[in-house]
Amino acid sequence: MFPMHAAPQKQSFHRIPELDALRGLAALSVVLFHFSGSNKNLLGWDFRFGVTGVDIFFMISGFVIFLTIQKIHRWQDFVVFRFARLYPAFWCCMLVTAIFMLVYEPENLSISQFLANATMLPAYFSEKDLDGSYWTLLVEINFYLWILAVYMTGTLKRIEDIGFAFLVLIIVFHVFSENYAGLHQIVASKVQLVNHFPLFYSGILFYQLFKGQKTTKNILLLIFSLMASCYLHSKGGKSLYYISATKHYFILAFYYIVFTLFIYGKLRFLDKMLLIQLGKISYCLYLIHQYVGLHLISTFTEILHFNIYLAIVLALGISIFLAYIVNFFIEIPSNDLIRKWYKNRLGKKLHAQQTIA
Repeated sequence: MFPMHAAPQKQSFHRIPELDALRGLAALSVVLFHFSGSNKNLLGWDFRFGVTGVDIFFMISGFVIFLTIQKIHRWQDFVVFRFARLYPAFWCCMLVTAIFMLVYEPENLSISQFLANATMLPAYFSEKDLDGSYWTLLVEINFYLWILAVYMTGTLKRIEDIGFAFLVLIIVFHVFSENYAGLHQIVASKVQLVNHFPLFYSGILFYQLFKGQKTTKNILLLIFSLMASCYLHSKGGKSLYYISATKHYFILAFYYIVFTLFIYGKLRFLDKMLLIQLGKISYCLYLIHQYVGLHLISTFTEILHFNIYLAIVLALGISIFLAYIVNFFIEIPSNDLIRKWYKNRLGKKLHAQQTIA
């Protein structure tokens, strides 16, 4: 059970610079993947391995969300704090993307699509993502609901066992999919966590190791989660379409090694201001770069006849600038404002209850 009447403690989590740096590098790899892949004919090459940058995002999310949910006192805290962290910045980035769509492809934007995307769950309304990068948001929200369910059932202390059981269930679900192909297709597309859960789970396990629980059990579970991630290569996600299974296996193993180095304090060389700042704006950069950046590159190369490398550098610079603006003027202030409003409202409610009692 968890306490229902304690005031939420101040959410002043100590940022971990190595994770911020990894976020920044992961975001940059995804940006380069999109910018190079869509201009392969002009470049003569593409950075297809950048498609796996989202794998790092999911691992970091498992680590950070598990850290966060242990510090709340009620499920509402988690919902409000996640909303404050994600939605205002997302809405702003989505609005910027919609404006670019009205300029470049007005026929492809509808009110229903815009409103469905505003929920972060357009797939549940049979609408397409406004920007191709939005697909990961559904996976993240699926994970939030899963870990919130674990929290609300009071079983957070057994999360390693629950995660293992859920992972086994996912593997069984995929292995025998031929027996329920229709159901499998629906679940795999609407609940995409079933295609990526091992990455989030590994983030949770790495957090346990980070906090000193370097047990044989946790290490074996990590190895199992890596094997499960490799197995799921062909079951969903974007990597399936851009890199071979074998290459993805090696990249996943590399990411697990990177996280292992992190928990043993071997990534402190990443504690650089530029990387940390890139990590802090990584969410906004991820959301805003694809549609906006690619159309800027198109304009620079096709209309202004810029060299492709110059076009990419300019598009990257503009994307980073826009991400910084949204982060500084929307993401940070709205996050603080919503948290403050919630805490004040909760404080008044608790005071009223105590007065009545």
